[in-house]
Amino acid sequence: MNEKEDIVFSRNTVEFVTVAAEFCAYIERANEYSRKEFVGTMLKLLPLLYLKAQMLSSDERLNDEDLQDFVTEDSYEVLRITIAEILADRDTYLDVFVDDMKYSDTPVTKNISEDIADIYQDIKNFVCLFQIGINETMHDAIVECNNNFANYWGQTLVNTLRALHDIKYNCPEDDDDNYQDDEF
Repeated sequence: MNEKEDIVFSRNTVEFVTVAAEFCAYIERANEYSRKEFVGTMLKLLPLLYLKAQMLSSDERLNDEDLQDFVTEDSYEVLRITIAEILADRDTYLDVFVDDMKYSDTPVTKNISEDIADIYQDIKNFVCLFQIGINETMHDAIVECNNNFANYWGQTLVNTLRALHDIKYNCPEDDDDNYQDDEF
């Protein structure tokens, strides 16, 4: 096995692919869950996704060609709307890690639904590229996903996690003695 195949078939990559596929499958079934179930599962999946993404190997791409996108604007929008409907009035949160914040007189708000849809888009594209089964494509998908994690969706994930934590622990309408989720 050469060095490029080592990255593709490493334990860390296989574990990331497993968590990434689970994350995508859950997001695709989001309409089946209540807000409480959705938030509880996201609070488990997102930290695991973050951890496994950190463990991906860094490398250079083998090809200069753009990688194929599998998530369409329509499918992205359907997922975003579905998640926004689940979260309802708790979808919006204040973001303090936006560069524009230092120039703004008003708070900068973001939407959990858009953040999760953004993360999903990158992760789903990665999973689909990986499923093609061509070593060079899989290698470049890992490199691209790792770069996108470092430059974009890693911070988005952390910010979203903060907002989801607030929903779970500070949302009076969801407050009951049985908030612990058994799923996942």
